[in-house]
Amino acid sequence: MNNYEIQAENAKKLFLGYDQEEIIRKLRLEHDEDYLYLPFLDLQYRVHRRTAAVERREGTGAYEDGGSFNEVLTIFDAMCCSKEGVQLSGEWRSTAALGNQVHGGSLFQGFQEQAARMDPERLPAVLEAMGGLRMPKGEPGYRLMAFPFLPVYFQYWRSDEEFPAQINLFWDKNTTDIIHYETVYYLSGFLMERIIALLDRDGREHTERENGYGFTEAARRD
Repeated sequence: MNNYEIQAENAKKLFLGYDQEEIIRKLRLEHDEDYLYLPFLDLQYRVHRRTAAVERREGTGAYEDGGSFNEVLTIFDAMCCSKEGVQLSGEWRSTAALGNQVHGGSLFQGFQEQAARMDPERLPAVLEAMGGLRMPKGEPGYRLMAFPFLPVYFQYWRSDEEFPAQINLFWDKNTTDIIHYETVYYLSGFLMERIIALLDRDGREHTERENGYGFTEAARRD
């Protein structure tokens, strides 16, 4: 096992040692005899109550493996380590400010690589499909719900003559009462993966529509 796999396994063991009824009550989770259910971004997750296996599905599709490092660490941290009775403040903090200088806010570098892969013209449609609410700052900017109890403010800023495109993330002031500061990094990583995956899918579908679903221009004329 590599270090990431070890951390993921430790998170699962932590979950299996917790009072699951307390987790259900604290986060108001849907559940049955076998699973706890939790929305994460635009996906539905379920966690097996006896094995801690994590699965996800999109829309009404079938469940599939949802056990990537970023997914597992974020989900189990929120389930197991969130404080009782947390209330959102309604005040946004940058990632650096959220770290309160404990980590120097050094986990993030503006997501320039991810920003370069994003088409700002198609971003609004994708972010709205994820349930995002348009916000006043950003080109575009949207509030997304990482979990039903945890918002994140995504701001995309377009490139200009002096600076490359950049992404900034802002968090409720009380976010670290729900997940650890380090987990903000895992959540952010998965958020970027998800947005880029949806943008790539939207781009493929657009190309297929433009090309007549794979037919050549000559075939369409015939």
